[in-house]
Amino acid sequence: MLSRDKARELLQAHVETVNLRKHMLAVAAIMEALAGELDCDPDVWWLTGLLHDVDYEETRDRPELHGTRSAEILQGLLPGHALRAIRAHNWRHTGIEPSSPLDHGLIASDALSGLVVATALVMPHASLDEVRVSSVLKKMDDGSFAKNIDRGRIRQCTMLNLGVQEYVSVALPALQRVHEELGL
Repeated sequence: MLSRDKARELLQAHVETVNLRKHMLAVAAIMEALAGELDCDPDVWWLTGLLHDVDYEETRDRPELHGTRSAEILQGLLPGHALRAIRAHNWRHTGIEPSSPLDHGLIASDALSGLVVATALVMPHASLDEVRVSSVLKKMDDGSFAKNIDRGRIRQCTMLNLGVQEYVSVALPALQRVHEELGL
């Protein structure tokens, strides 16, 4: 399995956009915390979160390939269930239905990272330190806020036997721990 350092090198080699790199790091942080909550392998979950969009710049105009191309790039570097989760996070295009905790965790974390970052950006100092669980939950219920974020994807956390509030309570501190790398 790929080391964290090698995974970061792979990310640097395949992803040029700084904000996409930050998004991938945010998802990795949430996934690692979620793995701890669910008693799963934190390294596998972190790597899956970090590398789930490694193909995005290559496939942005061909969404049907997104996730599948990442799995091809990562073949032999991540366990099979991680590659499946990466394909399943774009199930609407890949046809790989989410079924495992890793699948559902990645889908939920991918979406929640965007909602939390958007919430931080509207705070007075645009800082994750200012964000509270209650702030995220309020924004979750405000359909006019960050309209492009699919709240249904965030609710995949319920497939992990976590309510949305409990899930945000796990995810937010994880993002706050990496706030410097995220620039927030």
